[in-house]
Amino acid sequence: MTGLISEAFAIMVTGMVTVFVFLTILIGAMNVLRIIADKPEADSELGSGAPASSPTAQQLAAITAAVHQHRRSSNPQNNK
Repeated sequence: MTGLISEAFAIMVTGMVTVFVFLTILIGAMNVLRIIADKPEADSELGSGAPASSPTAQQLAAITAAVHQHRRSSNPQNNK
């Protein structure tokens, strides 16, 4: 009976160590990817320093017309 308990304990410890090592490697890989992804690109358009402005009335009208046309074409029941 003692042999079974010690064998079960060994399997449990092996499994816990395996999961711990895997999770540690996973966290390290995620941190490395975060560092790589956060690097700013030199020729990026986003970093131009110009603040985003509100759309003009003409742009809003074009967006509204496009959404309306899309909704009409994607729902055939409303094409009457």
